[in-house]
Amino acid sequence: MLIIGAGFGGICMAAKAIREGLNTLVLERADEVGGTWRDNTYPGCACDTQSHHYSLSFATNADWSRRYASQPEILDYLKKTAGKLGVTPQIRFGERVTVLTFDEEKHFWTVKTEAGQTYQARNVVSAVGQLNQPKIPDIPGLKDFSGPVMHSAQWDHGYDFAGKSIAVIGSGASAIQLIPPLAEQASHMTVFQRSPHWIIGKDNLPFKPWQKFLFRYVPFLKSIYRAKIYWGWERSWPEFLKNSKQGAKQTAAITAELKRKIADPDLAKKLIPKDPLGCKRILLSDDYLPALQQDHVDLVTDGVERIEKDAIITTAGDRIPVDCIVMATGFKAHDFLPGITVTGRCACNLHQQWREAGGAEAYMGITAPFFPNLFFLYGPNTNLGHNSIVFMLECQSDYVMEALSQVKKKGATSIEVKKTAKERFYTTLNYELWKTVWDGGCTSWYKTDEGKIVNNWSTDTFIYWWRTRDIEEKDYLFD
Repeated sequence: MLIIGAGFGGICMAAKAIREGLNTLVLERADEVGGTWRDNTYPGCACDTQSHHYSLSFATNADWSRRYASQPEILDYLKKTAGKLGVTPQIRFGERVTVLTFDEEKHFWTVKTEAGQTYQARNVVSAVGQLNQPKIPDIPGLKDFSGPVMHSAQWDHGYDFAGKSIAVIGSGASAIQLIPPLAEQASHMTVFQRSPHWIIGKDNLPFKPWQKFLFRYVPFLKSIYRAKIYWGWERSWPEFLKNSKQGAKQTAAITAELKRKIADPDLAKKLIPKDPLGCKRILLSDDYLPALQQDHVDLVTDGVERIEKDAIITTAGDRIPVDCIVMATGFKAHDFLPGITVTGRCACNLHQQWREAGGAEAYMGITAPFFPNLFFLYGPNTNLGHNSIVFMLECQSDYVMEALSQVKKKGATSIEVKKTAKERFYTTLNYELWKTVWDGGCTSWYKTDEGKIVNNWSTDTFIYWWRTRDIEEKDYLFD
């Protein structure tokens, strides 16, 4: 098995493959493991899924420092876990995959890398993720700005922010984490918000020594704690359905809490969304709202018209002098397998297939017709708004292993999802998505400019686990 990427998904898949005795190779473009937790090193970077549930079920950690771990701690966990599970020796670093080509006669994939290496594998698993290509808005004059411009995922640790006038463009998940620590250093900060997000408190308490002791030496307590987190989030799923009573109740509670925390009514008006709860990603923070209420921090809701040598000009005509610009503008989340040319059976091009469909599609988010023995982790329509993506990755990895087991039992060498099965799957999926708040009028990174939801799973994660626990043989071709 050849796996592309050594983030959470790649490590999970490789560990399961190694445990089953498969010859396993992982190709990683960078020089260490970690994926998004290696690439994102901005101040305040942390996870908004609780630590004990943002870890592999078969490689838990009793020593998380807080309820929500920071980037350095998560990266350290991934490095140690890859080593303990025997994955690290199977990784070849500095290998960026550029070409995947399926041989119809021999039933194997030829894999080429940017460095000029060629590999051959019967089965290929893409674990490249969804959030790995920084999106930089095309703003007139950006190239003429004299100061530093950095994206949150391409942080310049050599720049001294102390005493500077800082502009932050964006107010999403990365922005609300980096704004508070930068505001502590800035002489002035301007936050450019396109639209507000629903924000709830994080209550990020540290674990006490006695709690860590119990997690380490009474393992079933750790399992119970992890299960409590899972089911707690799972119960929140109805909030993401259109016009749900639970969603309305939660919206009222969060609105009241925001008004209580924000002293200035004008600022509160800017920060309370008009979109339904969950239509955009719900954000967790304890320090973002206090940071915005500091005297030297301004929230601007006008758009950015253009950028000059030392200032930003808004659509309202205001000129705001700044020393540096931070782009917290997210990622090109709709470009699955970016930079990789994938040619399957009948010379079918994967990206062309997805363009013709109006966006990326895969059966259970894992397999695509005309591409035998190719599997995706964190593929199309497997992102979540309410639970841990690590749970989904484990479901997908188990599904891949079950698929390969079925191939072996049948004495075959390839498995390929039928086109009719994929189409039937999307008929159900799109109907389920239509019932969610994501289908509403707000813009989000969950869907394309044309309105097709290509990132999110359509219902709760228990149902995803149920649907991926076994292979539906009637949906596949074996050869």
